[in-house]
Amino acid sequence: MQKHPIHHRSQQQNSSDTKIKILYQCVVERKHFFLNRKYYLQLTNQCLTLCEKQTQQNPKYRYALNLDKVFFWIVKDNKIIGFQLPYQGQIKEFFGNANEILNLKIKMGLLVCYEKIDKFYKKEEIIQSGSFGQVTKEICRFTQKLVAIKCIQVENNQSPTIKNEIDILKKLKDSQNILEIQEIYKDDHNYYIVTEYIPGSNLKQILEYKQKPFSLQESLNIMEQILTGLQTIHAAGIIHRDLKPANLMYHNNQIKIIDFGLACLNGNQLEQYPTCGTAGFSAPEVLNAWNKKAKYDFKVDLFSVGCIFYQLLTLESLFKGDNQKATIYYNKQCQYTIKESGSPFDLVKLFLKSDPNERIDCLQALEGIQILQDYKNFDINLWFHHRLKYNNKGRSNCEFNFENPNKYTRQCSLTSLKINNQEKNKVIKHQ
Repeated sequence: MQKHPIHHRSQQQNSSDTKIKILYQCVVERKHFFLNRKYYLQLTNQCLTLCEKQTQQNPKYRYALNLDKVFFWIVKDNKIIGFQLPYQGQIKEFFGNANEILNLKIKMGLLVCYEKIDKFYKKEEIIQSGSFGQVTKEICRFTQKLVAIKCIQVENNQSPTIKNEIDILKKLKDSQNILEIQEIYKDDHNYYIVTEYIPGSNLKQILEYKQKPFSLQESLNIMEQILTGLQTIHAAGIIHRDLKPANLMYHNNQIKIIDFGLACLNGNQLEQYPTCGTAGFSAPEVLNAWNKKAKYDFKVDLFSVGCIFYQLLTLESLFKGDNQKATIYYNKQCQYTIKESGSPFDLVKLFLKSDPNERIDCLQALEGIQILQDYKNFDINLWFHHRLKYNNKGRSNCEFNFENPNKYTRQCSLTSLKINNQEKNKVIKHQ
């Protein structure tokens, strides 16, 4: 089959209703007894079309894409050589260049579900098992790349919950410090979410084996990455609701946020598992939302990050109970003790305010972490007081502000604070 110059183009076009993005184009063939027929294939974020004309006018085959559909690939001699499409009660087969069909499969990865996952991946080891199913390390039979595959059992009509997790991961694709989803497979019993494979351990495992806490600089670096990822999550209108060391992969000094099984879109938090998360890391307002009356927002994730920050600095848990019931009680009541002093622990306390309106938000927290990287003994409380005067007190929508503070803007803020501090000292001196 001859190659055609339209391969590998990526374009965008506007329709009257939604923005249609052209993801991939190539040429495929439909085999007939006497003469094979060539079709120009175009993949968009909404459908797959096959047309005898390159202009894509009046395509003969049009296949709408969504996660309720299961797509079948044709494999021969360890190569993906084609695919099947249902058409007027029949199954039509199309074939193409193996590399181009593989690229098509990669591009379609989050638009439909695929079947027969064992044809494409070989299991190497089980990484994690739980009530949800298991996560395995596997290798792609065609690209030889390692992936992680989360197998989720479909029981008790869990499909909406699973699709919610998939939709959230799709929104966060190609985001820094967030696990990247690649493909979805499905059979009669399970969904299989294929993601990038991250070697190493999660932060919980690392903390359990450490003999002494992370250094301040290491802790601040980890926190900066967590908050950078969290800012992206919040900007997409998503609340994670289960941030904890076990859901943070840490390898080569890089953090990746994983496990969005309890995440929700802002507005749905009281409809989808209103009381959720992990004892010792959940915000009190989440643990107290059992009656679906107590509202909460993005700030719940900041409370969880504060618990993580304290553990990085001390190797200790904030909420210490003799058993899980006691831990949950202390967590719900926001009863904790921080004996340590210093700017980092002053910042920890701003994450842990029981009143969400007084709690630091994601943008402020990121700025505070970056300031401490430059000035270890900085007066965090004075800075936050100044910050609240500058912003509306306790506003929770500043996660959508991508005005990431650089060193110049931080320096301007610091200069202003130093002037205020000098004025304050003058007043004290003359009293």
